[in-house]
Amino acid sequence: MEQNFNRISAELKLPQESRERIRSLLVSYQKQSEDIPTKKSKTKSRASVIAVAVVIVMALTLSTAAAVVHLFRNDIIVPSVDDIPAYSSNNSVPGAVVIGGPAGNLPRTLEEVIKSERFKSNDWDLGENINGGAVSEYHQWDSVEILSSNPTLRIRRIGREDGAEKMEYTAGNPTNLLDTLTGRVTFDLEWMDEHYDYVPDANLSFVVSDAKGDYVSEYFSALYAKKDSSGYVDLTIVNIAQANYFSQTYVIEGSYETAYYYTSIDGHEFLIEMNNGIVWAKCRTSHADISLYGANLTTDEVGGILDNLSLSIIE
Repeated sequence: MEQNFNRISAELKLPQESRERIRSLLVSYQKQSEDIPTKKSKTKSRASVIAVAVVIVMALTLSTAAAVVHLFRNDIIVPSVDDIPAYSSNNSVPGAVVIGGPAGNLPRTLEEVIKSERFKSNDWDLGENINGGAVSEYHQWDSVEILSSNPTLRIRRIGREDGAEKMEYTAGNPTNLLDTLTGRVTFDLEWMDEHYDYVPDANLSFVVSDAKGDYVSEYFSALYAKKDSSGYVDLTIVNIAQANYFSQTYVIEGSYETAYYYTSIDGHEFLIEMNNGIVWAKCRTSHADISLYGANLTTDEVGGILDNLSLSIIE
């Protein structure tokens, strides 16, 4: 690979800074390709690695911005249990192996979901439900300070004895929560507002920092109902500072009524699963987890939502 890099970069006469960025990306790509099980049984050929090198070089040459290559860590669909590699500390599986599947339950009603998703807004001034987080080490909290109870944007600071902090928000309209996030994951809700009805106060966002003030994680969720109330969409977005390499989930073909991979217009791969009227759509990268839980949605409706989120993930 190094020889191919030297040849390609020499022909393009890249500056030294660009060459170093390319070399770093190639080394990272090679290492992660070796560490991550692929969704195809065939091993990547040397030619495919060279092709990746060419794509990265072209991206750096044609743009002043650094190229971003997402390695999606979605669940892997396999024909049978026999096709799941056994985990050991010496093989390429990055953590514990999990077999996923539907529970067989019917979807919750819209009323049930609304009650569940409004628990933070309903608790805002009481301060009883302050626990929870995207990282297990930051699930337990000790104190709460109410900064605003304005339903347009509620704000409270939640702390721990060790100095960690969680800034927590809810709002009447989930669009008002977008500016509370850090920008590591960005998305747009304008299309959702036009095609679905947001459920007031059934939303939440928070950003967690450690005792030193360093970024730990962030979370966003919002609930939308179909215009005729026949179904709903619960959108959740999580990002964590620590790379998420702890487990790999496999899905056996046929365990869901429908299971397939879908690449959105902005290039993000989702695994979409449907069973008994329930829909799950998941996009997982090293740091981000984008998920959609819904009821009574068609494949076209799910695709429309994913294509119009204008999703961007900065790894």
